[in-house]
Amino acid sequence: MANATAEATDREVGSCIGVTVRTPAGASSAFAIRRNDTAQELTDRSVGFFVSRELLEPGPFRLGLVRDGDIVDLDPQDRLGRKGVVEGDVLHLITCEDQVDGSV
Repeated sequence: MANATAEATDREVGSCIGVTVRTPAGASSAFAIRRNDTAQELTDRSVGFFVSRELLEPGPFRLGLVRDGDIVDLDPQDRLGRKGVVEGDVLHLITCEDQVDGSV
């Protein structure tokens, strides 16, 4: 019985779910992920996707998960499923660079 439970957990962790990733400017796209993907893997995929479509400038980004009106920062090594990412979640790309407001 323990093996059956372990196999079910492995399948669940490996199964695909759909999430949306948004850029700081509001562009968004759906991505299929596995629950055991890391935040860094999804960050790299989504940044590459948006940059290739000229919807985002290259640069360092991290992911934030919208939860109850708040954004929870995800560490790059976090496994998405273990951090509670579920089907239909919206994740935001957050720049890691200092922001400049343009004033002198």
